[in-house]
Amino acid sequence: MKPDGCFFDLDGTLCDTAPDIFGCWLAALKAAGLETERFRRDFRIGPPLEPMIAGLFPELTEPEREALIASFRELYCTSGFPGTVPYPGIPALLERLRRDGTRLFLATNKALRATRLIVEKQGWLPVFEQIHTPDSTPGPLCGKSERLRRALAETGLDPARCAMVGDTVPDIEAGRAAGMRTVAVTWGYGGAAELASAAPDRIWNAPPAEWA
Repeated sequence: MKPDGCFFDLDGTLCDTAPDIFGCWLAALKAAGLETERFRRDFRIGPPLEPMIAGLFPELTEPEREALIASFRELYCTSGFPGTVPYPGIPALLERLRRDGTRLFLATNKALRATRLIVEKQGWLPVFEQIHTPDSTPGPLCGKSERLRRALAETGLDPARCAMVGDTVPDIEAGRAAGMRTVAVTWGYGGAAELASAAPDRIWNAPPAEWA
């Protein structure tokens, strides 16, 4: 059954964003005079940024961490994203789903400014009905599962007829918690074995020709 609504993660699902993310982070760390060994070893793309950096640099004060994240975000958003590209088959998949009447949404832990810039660069602003990020709505930040529930309530979509597509276990857990079907993609940053252990409804090793 084709979904009525499909929510996609961005990093590692639609686009390979790692070259630009790592490059800008290393530049931000260098500018702050911080060593990069822990970052190179333990940084993961996908989880929320604030707790990730707090775990990597516990010696920094909260204002210092906020300044570091702000430095990265400014470098990242002004980089032009030269290394960020869609995975093979993704543009065609989005076009097929849209042509078949599926409503398409983005649900990512990336900040709204960078997300919109990347989506605009790829020509996808008309493709996605809504973009859901931690800072896309006023008020306290909330997790991806809560953002998905809010999106479903706003659109009136039946969660049982929607799917969350992502490359990490938290993507799958968020979709399941929101009552949606879940699709794990193995071409991203999550790892095939780890994704399989999360028991998604489907696993894609490549973007499918049809949603069967």
